[in-house]
Amino acid sequence: MKVLVTGAGGFSGRHLTHYLAKNSSDEIYCTSLTPNKENNWFACDLSRKRDSAALIERTTPNQIFHLAGVNSDDYRANYRVNVLSTKNLLDSIAIAKLQCRVLLVGSSAEYGFVPQEDNPVDENRPLAARSVYGLTKIYQTHLMKLYCSMHNLDIVMARPFNLLGQGVPNKLFVGKVYEQLKAYRAGLISRILVGNLQHRRDYIQIDEAVRHYVLIMQRGQTGEVYNVGSGVSIRIRDLLQRILKENGFSMDIVEERYPKNASGFDIPNLVADIKKLKSLPAITSSP
Repeated sequence: MKVLVTGAGGFSGRHLTHYLAKNSSDEIYCTSLTPNKENNWFACDLSRKRDSAALIERTTPNQIFHLAGVNSDDYRANYRVNVLSTKNLLDSIAIAKLQCRVLLVGSSAEYGFVPQEDNPVDENRPLAARSVYGLTKIYQTHLMKLYCSMHNLDIVMARPFNLLGQGVPNKLFVGKVYEQLKAYRAGLISRILVGNLQHRRDYIQIDEAVRHYVLIMQRGQTGEVYNVGSGVSIRIRDLLQRILKENGFSMDIVEERYPKNASGFDIPNLVADIKKLKSLPAITSSP
């Protein structure tokens, strides 16, 4: 079987390709914006329809893990990568009449503000993003629904919550902490600056998350979304203390400078209902 991983050079992509190479005998193709000297690796801008079509024609995959994405405050950048690239990829599959299963990766940011009493949140909750990134991920979810019904494509979606692991992007809280710790060790800064530490979030290790991606690819029902999280929330302060302790520091070096979100969109708690994910039959053999 041939497997294509888009965004293979990114945080999740690197961990997924490592897992697939270690746990399966499939022929793995990788793509990202930048070239790589490894075999079966293609530089491709999926936001360009011609490039997307050429990639599908060249690789003819049986499975696609579509991990290419961006999280920024720039609407055009988010739309180009998260929405247009997804549409081009799905169009290319439909035009080629390729028998191929696709896994898309959404985000818990699609849920937006969730009242405390509505946690844990399940996949049926109406989507109401409070960020440009979350909005474009909602578009991606609707593309899945549309292409499943209009073109009869075989698509499933993983909706991850917060990820932990080596190389997590510095756009995210944990990534910002690691970036500042590196600067602190180098003497470039004197304090670790953070925002509100009282919120609670659902965190899952990236290696566990990608195993769930493979499970959803193998066992998920076409057109369905599956939350990927731990099913429990942790207070951000407790998570920070754990990271600091693992790196030999204490909270003495931390300054909570911005106790409230200036946008007014603070979400006190967000935790995944993972019953739907846990209902999937386990994989008993290599993917």
